[in-house]
Amino acid sequence: MGQSGSSANKQPARLVPTSTQIRRAELQSKWWALQASGTAPAPLCLQAYGAEYAVLSEKHCGQHKKEHQRCMQKGKLDPLDMSKWYPICGEPYEQENACVAGVLKEVDKQCSAQLEKAAAMVSSTQDEAALQGPLQALARCVSKMAADKALKVEYD
Repeated sequence: MGQSGSSANKQPARLVPTSTQIRRAELQSKWWALQASGTAPAPLCLQAYGAEYAVLSEKHCGQHKKEHQRCMQKGKLDPLDMSKWYPICGEPYEQENACVAGVLKEVDKQCSAQLEKAAAMVSSTQDEAALQGPLQALARCVSKMAADKALKVEYD
């Protein structure tokens, strides 16, 4: 995942979904295609809503990520050698990715207005100062979702 300030056992301070996670989630907003393609650069996304998304993702998907990390550490498996670790640790990995897709679908639904404004702005300008308003609105929306105790993320 795109992340900033992380170590193997610590939650990253900032996090954004990867392009693969975005594609798998089959999202509606134009924002996601811009982020996945790099038109909305990862550093800008991390700065804009990465902290809020990290909290939201950890709240709903953190247990799967921890299970996957435990499995990898227990088996002393190389994360770059998927053919070795996937048969052993693939289930929590897949659960984490399914959960992330569920989180993204909820963000796509609940923050659609903010996502569309940010997408329109990124498409029309590369001026980061002009992007700050729409991106701050997106961060507030994601932050509200993270604070919502009633939010249920559905995934298979």
